[in-house]
Amino acid sequence: MRALAVLAMVVACACTWAERILLIPLDSRPASGQFVASIARMASVDVQSPPYEALGRFTSPGNPERILKWLEGQNFKDVSAVIISTDMVAYGGLIASRTDDVTLEQALGRLKRLAEIRRKAPRTKFYCFSAIMRLAPTATKATAAWRINLARYAELRDMVHRTGSQATLQQMQNLLAKIPANEVQRYEAVRQRDVALQQELIRMLVRKECDFLLFGQDDAKQYGPHFGETRLLKAFAESKKVTSRTFFGEGIDQQANILLSRALLLKAGWKPKLRVVYSDEAGRSVIAPYESKPVEQSLQDQIAASGAQVADQGEDYDYSLYLNTPNPGEEPMKNFINALTSEIDQGFPVAVADINIGKDGTADPELFKVLTEEDRMHKLLAYAGWNTAGNTMGTTIPAANVYLLARRQNRNPLQREVAQQEFLLHRFVNDYCYHKFTRPRAYQMIDASPFASREETYGEAFAAVDRFVRTDLSEYLQDYWKNEFQGRKFFAGSQQYQLAELRDLRVFLPWPRAYEVRLEFRIIAEPVSRY
Repeated sequence: MRALAVLAMVVACACTWAERILLIPLDSRPASGQFVASIARMASVDVQSPPYEALGRFTSPGNPERILKWLEGQNFKDVSAVIISTDMVAYGGLIASRTDDVTLEQALGRLKRLAEIRRKAPRTKFYCFSAIMRLAPTATKATAAWRINLARYAELRDMVHRTGSQATLQQMQNLLAKIPANEVQRYEAVRQRDVALQQELIRMLVRKECDFLLFGQDDAKQYGPHFGETRLLKAFAESKKVTSRTFFGEGIDQQANILLSRALLLKAGWKPKLRVVYSDEAGRSVIAPYESKPVEQSLQDQIAASGAQVADQGEDYDYSLYLNTPNPGEEPMKNFINALTSEIDQGFPVAVADINIGKDGTADPELFKVLTEEDRMHKLLAYAGWNTAGNTMGTTIPAANVYLLARRQNRNPLQREVAQQEFLLHRFVNDYCYHKFTRPRAYQMIDASPFASREETYGEAFAAVDRFVRTDLSEYLQDYWKNEFQGRKFFAGSQQYQLAELRDLRVFLPWPRAYEVRLEFRIIAEPVSRY
């Protein structure tokens, strides 16, 4: 009975909240909301969002009316911050922001309601983020025939504008003939609408209807209409004298993580300092896939927006960020791994962001192998290696910041340590195992079915893929849990605990495709007897 009582106490500790933050996520994907809530748990912060079904699913948009009503009904007295995807409020989510289903007038009307809510909660910080539209339209069956050509056309048009190349002009004109004219017009009109709305967001900053505005560049390249749009928005923010409260960064899926970190650090009045170690110094100037800035500049944007800062040469720092840049050289990578493993093995605070991501979306196998050796996996502050450089850096950095803040403030030590281990295990299984092993086999199933496509799959074909993903990824999770985490001991305050049990496992595909997966579980810890 005593053992059961102790275990019950441990489970209860994992549900103690120090404060509440409201989140209106970008959409219903795990990266948009689940990651934020998981990071926040390290600091005993309860992140609450509108009902899941109100957030939409893939091409079915979220319900801005229902979401705004949910926000209007909140008691803001115990809410320290509100993090808001304006794309969800204005259009119904990221995918909807790339279509013309919502007029500018409708979108502006929804922002007006958001401003009214803000005025009723003047002491609560409102952090907003908005996507600068990506180069390519959403990958669906309906756009399959022309979306790549349209993206390339938009890229070449900017290249012609900036370089004057006649050869590029001819390429652009040849591509234009392959794209339905109405789709080009819709694409351009949607981009214009989105920028007009983003100018209104800047005006909201001026009127103090939001406190901080972060623009995230969705999937991009070195040329494209996003460059002109960004220049226009930066100039507009400068003309309104709000540049200190306006940030521009690469990627969009991770921006709620960034704003969570910023909100908590700003409230605490603490700015963690980090030292950056690159796997290859030449990687600083590389432009990573789907981004428009060199790695070093993209990284600096993520750090600054998160509320942290890079330590000066020779200055003390709170942790080291080891950044594995795209395609590092053999010798620099060897030195990088030696330095990384030395720091981890000595117990220094280390976070790893792996942006050497393969075309299949998989993090670096060599680096991953090293992290699974010598009990290193569970010793990290944070780890990520998914999708794009911005997504990865904007996951690792906030997780490290928030964990260290929770330690600094001594917030519920048991919950902090367990939540951190949960997030580490989640990242290793989700970021690596899913994309390296499970997703390729899921794609094989999809490719073999006459009723399925990688863009979107429904009915029994989807159900079969979903069942396979559930079984396959669950096995990887159990393996890494048993081999790397289960039984590991740690201190929370003066009491020693061990990671004892994995509970409430749930795996499913959140959207009608195999591109991403939702992985849910809880880790239960139990005290280690002193006798």
